[in-house]
Amino acid sequence: MNLLEIKNLKMDFGKDAGALRAIDDVSLAIGEGETVCLVGESGCGKTVTALSIGKLVPTPPAHYVDGEILLNGRDVLKMSSRQLREIRGGVVSYVFQEPGAALNPVFRIGNQIKESLKLHRPDLGAPGTASARSGMARHRAGAVPGAPSRRKALDAEVIRLLKLVGIPAPESRLRNYPFEMSGGMQQRVMIAMALASEPKLLVADEPTTALDVTIQAQILDLLSDLKQRLGMAILLITHNLGIVGDMADRVAVMYAGQIVELSPARELLRRPLHPYTRALMASVPKLRGDADRLSAIPGNVPRIGNFPPGCRFAPRCPMAKPECSSKNPDLVEVETGRFVRCPFWKTE
Repeated sequence: MNLLEIKNLKMDFGKDAGALRAIDDVSLAIGEGETVCLVGESGCGKTVTALSIGKLVPTPPAHYVDGEILLNGRDVLKMSSRQLREIRGGVVSYVFQEPGAALNPVFRIGNQIKESLKLHRPDLGAPGTASARSGMARHRAGAVPGAPSRRKALDAEVIRLLKLVGIPAPESRLRNYPFEMSGGMQQRVMIAMALASEPKLLVADEPTTALDVTIQAQILDLLSDLKQRLGMAILLITHNLGIVGDMADRVAVMYAGQIVELSPARELLRRPLHPYTRALMASVPKLRGDADRLSAIPGNVPRIGNFPPGCRFAPRCPMAKPECSSKNPDLVEVETGRFVRCPFWKTE
């Protein structure tokens, strides 16, 4: 059974005559321990889709029109507020795009990580519990210092998490405020906070935005290492195809609120099928050969409520035919494990 299954999800902002369709018939599955990259330009609906997994988009203004979001077989859209608090962090955790904005500037980072521990691991350090015995075992092994009292157990677990994400001198760093840390260190704190509740699925929304290239590589290497060590699944949202080959098992390409191509990563990078995917790959700067000019996709992603009739990529597509403007194609499996929303994908 898949850890996550999104089935025919449709979500509007607003209702009735003023409704604007943001997510339209999106289906996506993620297996245990799998990494899936969700790729597309800004404004394609990637973040809204990811936030919907934990039902984090406020309702209203959002309105879930149709579909299912199954986490461990349970429909998120039918959960109560109490059940949602349990799965947010407990099953699925988020690393947001701007760590400086996501972290509270007036609280020390240690206290912010403790909030997640208190909510999702309330037995941590309690006498006689499994977590207390685990803490004592870690203490004897040298992985987590401190006695298994409640307060010391929380401090010890925060230190362990900061060590896990590669923050030096964690014993002193847990008393830092966010402004006392670099952007890369703030992002590591966000990852530590997301891992505190031991989730099964980590959603990383553009985790390397605004970081320099060296730090970007370190964060991606950290995510890959944590996936192998902890066995969790990852949904990585990005518009950078350069990192897909190193991170992803499968890739979902999104455009104007729809998934237009879904494929194993190697096959997609070797031979993209949808015209939009081809255009994205053609726009990646090349280090070798003739590269006097960068290839660019003409036009812009259409705004919500202003989608063109028929195929939504047709106005920007170099392969568009007259019939593309009359019918919006379905996402169809054209090869084993490869799905494309274009009837003319074979056209070169």
